[in-house]
Amino acid sequence: MNDRIRKKEVSEFGIIIFDLNDLKLVNDSKGHERGDEYIKEACSLICKSFKHSPIFRVGGDEFLALLEGEDYQKRNELLNVFEKSVLQNLQDEKSVVAFGSSVYDAKTDDNVRKVFERADEQMYLKKKELKSIQHS
Repeated sequence: MNDRIRKKEVSEFGIIIFDLNDLKLVNDSKGHERGDEYIKEACSLICKSFKHSPIFRVGGDEFLALLEGEDYQKRNELLNVFEKSVLQNLQDEKSVVAFGSSVYDAKTDDNVRKVFERADEQMYLKKKELKSIQHS
């Protein structure tokens, strides 16, 4: 993507960073088999929600969606639906996925890292918000 940015071959894309809340707690209290199921539940939710975007696992419990095309155009709607699913999962004691998003700004962004960092910052804010609901 950085090559496309450098060559001015991309005008719009977005990144969503996802992080599973309390995976360590699930592993420690319910076992690693349940932890694996927790990851699979979360991945399924992410992939179904952003079905036109590549999804990457970037860490043990972190994922990234690269939004272009249809998912980019519908990102606000998709994020609203995703958030409702996360809040329902919170009530149902299923996988809780914190997320943050950011979009590329050709005027200020000269690489993917800047977009990623903004999305990551938003994800940590959402993670804190969800944990306050989850543990209240």
